[in-house]
Amino acid sequence: MTKLNLRRPHYRAGIFLVLAITIVSLVTGCARASSLSASPSPTLTSQPATETPLPPTATLPPPTETPSPIPATPTSTFTALPSDTPTETETATLTVPPPTPSGEDAIYVYYVQLDTGGPVACGDSLVAANTGLSRTGDVEEDVRAALGRLFFKRQWFGNLYNPIYLSNLGVTDVKFDKYTGEVSVNLEGSYVRSEDRCDNGRVRAQIWTTIRQFKGIKTVYILLDGNLLGDILSTE
Repeated sequence: MTKLNLRRPHYRAGIFLVLAITIVSLVTGCARASSLSASPSPTLTSQPATETPLPPTATLPPPTETPSPIPATPTSTFTALPSDTPTETETATLTVPPPTPSGEDAIYVYYVQLDTGGPVACGDSLVAANTGLSRTGDVEEDVRAALGRLFFKRQWFGNLYNPIYLSNLGVTDVKFDKYTGEVSVNLEGSYVRSEDRCDNGRVRAQIWTTIRQFKGIKTVYILLDGNLLGDILSTE
């Protein structure tokens, strides 16, 4: 068997050449592997660009939350309507007045219609005026209410004359005896004479007729500060 002689120069050069080629190949492969591992992949760098717009859309409120203030308007408008609209009770109270008493249920006062050729004073007449007050059935209270209206200080009611307007008269007490039909009235204040001499007779007719309208009265006594009013009216 023939033995390889490594000491020969051409064999040694071939071995060194093979070793050099092998080393160069290994070094080149390692360099490529390290470069590939160090450089970022193009697919990884492009992913963050697609994810960046997402956070702004997440902060927007859902569409169902935006119209939430709208129901407040019809609610406030609806609750304000009942306060402006009167109830049925208020409407009935304001629009339906109580019935006005008439006939024997009403309290009247008497004013003078001048120059009618009537039996009062100087050819005058008395006209009954409805006060709008209802009779209570208590003669004393009804007489007091009637005289209170008669002594109102106003000269004319339409074409009806009230000669008492100059005086200051008020009722202090009324007493009625239902067995005898006698009523006594106490007045306070002052009677003021007018320049018309006929007014004394007119005032007397007014007061006595206003009192006698109530049933059961037969006799009338009227005192003004303790003096008979009839006597005061009869003096010139």
